[in-house]
This record gives sequence, C-alpha cells and structure tokens, in this order.
Amino acid sequence: MSDSNIRAIQSILTEVDALLRERLQAAGLDIGHVVLAVAASGAGVLRSNVGPAQLGDMAQLLAEVADGSVLERREDEPLN
Repeated sequence: MSDSNIRAIQSILTEVDALLRERLQAAGLDIGHVVLAVAASGAGVLRSNVGPAQLGDMAQLLAEVADGSVLERREDEPLN
C-alpha cells in the first residue's frame, strides 16, 4: 500500500475516532473503543482510547469471537 493511501486511511480513522469520542461523551458513556482498518497486505491503522493492557483484552475477545467461542448475541444485535 502506498504512503499516500496509508495517510488517507490515517486521516479518515482520526475523523471517525473524533466523532465516536464526541458521540460517546454526549451520551454520557465512558467505554473503551478501537477503530481499526486492515489493508489486504495486513498493515493496520488503529485509533483508540485505551492503553496496551485493554488492547490486549480486546484482542483476546476478538480472537474468541473469530474462533466462535462467543456465540451468544442479543436478537437485535447486528451480525457485524
């Protein structure tokens, strides 16, 4: 992926992260979040409001979801 494409993705995710933070704050929600884009090459761009330990916890949860270990979801919860 070219440097200009990576810079564009970084810019977009920065905007998305700022909007998410604003909306969460307006709703009075104090939760951890991660915004991640992964290119076909495997390169990732990440924006988050959590530290390394919480990122590790989220990574573990994501691995469990990917493995199918966490199969329960509410009926109204989207699939993605």
